[in-house]
Amino acid sequence: MDTLSTTLDAVCLASQMILESGGETYRAEETVERMCQGLGIPKVDVLALPTGLMLTLTLEDDSTFSRIVRVHNRSTDLGRMDQCNDISRKVASGHMSAEEALRALREIKHASPQRRWLLVGASALSAASFTVMLGGSWVDFGVSFFCGGLVQLVFPPLAKMRVPVLISSMIAGALTTLLALVSTLFFPGVVIEPVISGAIMPLLPGLAVTNAMRDTIRGDLVSGGARVVEALLSVMMLAAGIGLMLSMWGGIRA
Repeated sequence: MDTLSTTLDAVCLASQMILESGGETYRAEETVERMCQGLGIPKVDVLALPTGLMLTLTLEDDSTFSRIVRVHNRSTDLGRMDQCNDISRKVASGHMSAEEALRALREIKHASPQRRWLLVGASALSAASFTVMLGGSWVDFGVSFFCGGLVQLVFPPLAKMRVPVLISSMIAGALTTLLALVSTLFFPGVVIEPVISGAIMPLLPGLAVTNAMRDTIRGDLVSGGARVVEALLSVMMLAAGIGLMLSMWGGIRA
């Protein structure tokens, strides 16, 4: 059997990365349970929350070992979540040891963000498409494409400066609105309503709401309630940024 310290490090890191990547709390708990089962741990008690993880391992001699892991940053990274799930499956099936899993998980965690420009392009195209769906013209399509892509470039610097997520949402809403309003100075035919509405669509916490519903349905009321509150606050801050910028613009133009 791998050393207990390595086992704890591996299962905690896998679960932590799933929570950080936007995964459900039950998925994080099942990851710990299945990895421990594959590593020969007879009993494990785990409680995952959106902001942390607590687990206790019980060995055959009834000795127990506990660990608490704090989750500070949360985002949406389905690719990283899939990689963690793949490693946990290999450990559960006995095809990977705890040491190998820990090494692979650390490589994933410290890997440089990949395909950033792909994310920017996808967000820009998504924003522009929503603008057309909401009745925007092709000129609005181009403006929304620019707004949606540029706003995504702002999030990495904000994350490095440790700006709270809710404040980042407010800044994103204000920046989107400012770009849409400034575009009307160069393109008089731009209609800001569909542009702003389309550009903020990629910023809405759709995955968080979905995970909140899934956690609540499975009986994880604390996690489900916390995710609902987080999603609502994110939407409110996004709307606050939009409203603030519209008010300031109206005062300047008056």
